[in-house]
Amino acid sequence: MVRTMIRGKYVLLKADLEGNSELIEDGAVVQDSGTIIETGPYSELNGKYPGTKTIGTGEQFVIPGLINAHHHGRGIASGLLMGQTDGHLETWIHRGWGKRPLDPYLMSMGTLMQQIQSGTTTIMFNQTAGPVSQIQTEANKTLQAFGDIGVRVAFSIAFRNQSFLVYGDTDAFLDSIDPELAGRARDKVNSTVIDFEEYWDFTKKLNDRYQENDKVKILLSPQAYHWVDEKTLGEIGDLSRSNNMGIHLHMVETMYQRLYSERINNETPVSRLNKLGMLGPEVSFAHGVWLTQDDLDLMAATGTSISHNPSSNLRLSSGIAPVTEMLKRKVVVGIGTDSAGINDNDDLLQEMGLALRLHRPPGHYNKSISADEILHMATIGGSKVTTFGESIGTLEAGTKADIVLIDWNRITRSYISEDLPPLEALVSRARKDDVQTVMIDGDVVYDNGLFTNIDRDKIYEEISLELSSPTPTAVFEDRDLANQLDPHIREYYADWKLESDQSYQFNGLN
Repeated sequence: MVRTMIRGKYVLLKADLEGNSELIEDGAVVQDSGTIIETGPYSELNGKYPGTKTIGTGEQFVIPGLINAHHHGRGIASGLLMGQTDGHLETWIHRGWGKRPLDPYLMSMGTLMQQIQSGTTTIMFNQTAGPVSQIQTEANKTLQAFGDIGVRVAFSIAFRNQSFLVYGDTDAFLDSIDPELAGRARDKVNSTVIDFEEYWDFTKKLNDRYQENDKVKILLSPQAYHWVDEKTLGEIGDLSRSNNMGIHLHMVETMYQRLYSERINNETPVSRLNKLGMLGPEVSFAHGVWLTQDDLDLMAATGTSISHNPSSNLRLSSGIAPVTEMLKRKVVVGIGTDSAGINDNDDLLQEMGLALRLHRPPGHYNKSISADEILHMATIGGSKVTTFGESIGTLEAGTKADIVLIDWNRITRSYISEDLPPLEALVSRARKDDVQTVMIDGDVVYDNGLFTNIDRDKIYEEISLELSSPTPTAVFEDRDLANQLDPHIREYYADWKLESDQSYQFNGLN
């Protein structure tokens, strides 16, 4: 690997929550063998490293590689286009049964290409739960795709062993509906169940296999508090600590998920997890829309981090997470697309722009989120959520050379006021099409619309070929099953009183 110098009109070394982000105008970054060795003004570094190959013309905005802190992977095969229309999570999730299947390798390559195009170099990838044979095949093919394309990954497989159809007793729910429908639903549920010992055995083998690979972290993932019994949650906490593995789980994505714990325990899921020893700097949540003030205090005290997924929360009618309150308490926050970006294109830059404008509470004395905070979430915050830590997320000496060059002239065409803060313009306006070059570990993986180590057209052709065959009959049967279950699931929650009857709610803080 040759030493290279990356030049930019602006170089963001480090995004700061307090607004003191380190930005060099007409700056440069020098990397050698995938590690950044020096940063500074271009004029100085160009004289210090004569003859070094230069990437960038001085007309780009250079930033650390972006980190997608929560994602499931759909890519070119979005959930919507594959048959899973938007809706409330409690019924939407079962409509996922009727998605058109696609080879896991191709599905992963589809999403990874889109993510790289938007400047994403690291992904928290949470694989959906399923039977052991399926999750093994899917995990192996997914990790193969990450390796082939070169993206860094924090990989986990979701585990669940209860509340398969509603938040509560699955058998009791099925006993309350038509026996024929219940039988079909029970067969479907049973086909997805995996024994925890099988789950742990395979996860441990993955962890052992990738122990020496600095681009892969293997995490444990109880899918959510309501989907895993407390005994198993406690075991997962113990396994995490004894094997030095992180934990990633969904947390109060909807109000019904919080109500489940409050109805049976008279306390929130976060409070219960704290008593189970399941909070800490090795633990990260996804969503957190309905966290309470006490929940946030516990997260801050224990160092538990979280991924904010604004598009997904809006598309599934979940609400708006209290991110400004998280940041006020110094809770570590990342940002993720959750495979449900606002228009299904896995554009993390667009997700950042949405978050910037979403968290602007009314009132002149209420603080809105800043561009610095958004960039911190998408870099340093994500580095902590994914457990890669200080090795990524900044362009400081000693960190991995994960670097993105964005076309500044395209963002500011055809005018920008000289007193507008550059970071404000970047977060407000940058989108996937503005990304010019992406480097991971010092290697250029994407440049001016072309991937350097994969054949994009061939992958798209293979995806199109696989999806050109007739939709399997089982897909329509699963869609019919989900549609018939919908009204029964809605009825189950009829007496679960939400906090407010207002048409729109921000979150559940109290």
